Amino acid sequence: MYDETPRPKRSQRRKPSASNRRAPRDISRLDPATASDETIRQTNRRRVRAGKVINPAATRRRRRRLAVTIAVIVALVLVGVAVAGVFYVRSIGNKINAVSNSDPELAKLLQDGQAAPPGDPFYMVLMGSDARPGETSARSDSLMVARIDPKNKKIQMISIPRDSRVNIPGYGIQKINAAAAWGGPTLVIKTIKELTGLPISHFVNLNFNGFRDVVDAIGGVWIDVPQDIYDTQASAYGKAYATVKKGYQKLDGRHALTFVRTRHTLVDGDFGRMRNQQAFIKALASQALSLSNMFKASSIINAIASNLDTDLTPTQMADLVLQFKGMKSSEIDSANAPGGAKYMDGIAWVVLDQVKFDAMLGRMKKGEPLDPTKTTTTSGAATATSTVKPADFKTTVRNGAGVSGLGKQCSGFLVKQGFKVSETSNMTQYVYGRTLIVYQKGFEAQANFTRETLGFGDVIPAAGMYAFDTQVMVVIGKDWTDPAAQSARR
Repeated sequence: MYDETPRPKRSQRRKPSASNRRAPRDISRLDPATASDETIRQTNRRRVRAGKVINPAATRRRRRRLAVTIAVIVALVLVGVAVAGVFYVRSIGNKINAVSNSDPELAKLLQDGQAAPPGDPFYMVLMGSDARPGETSARSDSLMVARIDPKNKKIQMISIPRDSRVNIPGYGIQKINAAAAWGGPTLVIKTIKELTGLPISHFVNLNFNGFRDVVDAIGGVWIDVPQDIYDTQASAYGKAYATVKKGYQKLDGRHALTFVRTRHTLVDGDFGRMRNQQAFIKALASQALSLSNMFKASSIINAIASNLDTDLTPTQMADLVLQFKGMKSSEIDSANAPGGAKYMDGIAWVVLDQVKFDAMLGRMKKGEPLDPTKTTTTSGAATATSTVKPADFKTTVRNGAGVSGLGKQCSGFLVKQGFKVSETSNMTQYVYGRTLIVYQKGFEAQANFTRETLGFGDVIPAAGMYAFDTQVMVVIGKDWTDPAAQSARR
């Protein structure tokens, strides 16, 4: 039936009746415990239109439901991540060539060195070779023995020249790099244990492809190349990658391999190459373990996995990565095994100075600096001495990041700490990804002191590549963080 009731005017359509009308003050004083359900419903409808709800019980119920929902979602995500992690670790484990599993002699050699409790320092052998994945017959292109201290986030490495004249068990006096070709990791570890007396418990052998892929996985590595390089023998990927220009730059995997392999272009040959390798490993470790690259962990692990021979399980490797997350390059102490080149019977050897070598190994066992001529702290967090005073040397500050005001910020901070800043200017190019602390010959301790004061930065020698009139120069990179703000947070 048609309703003939006149339609109310627009102004009257939502006008509340006098019986239902309440002043705002009355509404705010409603007691949910005593008010009728209908009154609460009517009041809440009004408050909803005003953007408010006054029923605390209803609000608490909604919040509890939301909290439960969030908790369930978080739990599901965590379970999903954990399950995915298990399958991911398994898949990585299938790619790694776990040599020790198929070589009982190698497994026994490593077990003999596993006397230290979990978390305590342990020793391992690091090898680099040009073998294809799964092959262990190629000569080692680089060889290091390392002390890993997870508790203190400290790593010490001694590079052993590939031409070192040593006794290889079963083969007599030979060049040490032949051990890998004749007996793989087993013979290398036997030789290293006899040479050093260290209880080796782990080893890692990464081939060239793995090295290249790791560098590319983190987007390249920033490194200061001390001189121009053109070495076709060092390039594993042809003439196109045989040239590396000097200066601070980001190297991709192929050029990085040329940098760490070259020796024919260096005045001191293999010793210079070992210095390049140590510098690159420091830069690689520091950048790979940075917060930004931790998000690329899966890519990095995948790059390593199929090109790696090791006894470490994927879980052990993941634990080490987490333990050393955020490690700075200054926390890696490296040195070359002491010795010198010598021709004997027409063969070029490196003859180790056994007395000095034994002394270096003794310092390594104690966690002391490998080179006693460098005055460093034992914490691994800084390398400055308490005798250095900021007013005793002059500092240059140059902006290499291209962000206005950073040079003034840096200079102001250093002056407040008592430094003598003689110059504040810009670099000719704004290509510096990382902050550098460059020192003139004889002023490394002062540079380390500057680094400790700032709280970050890579300490490098000028080596004729940087022109400045003071003893130390700070080159501000794109990683710059206001040290005054950092100090305030400590």
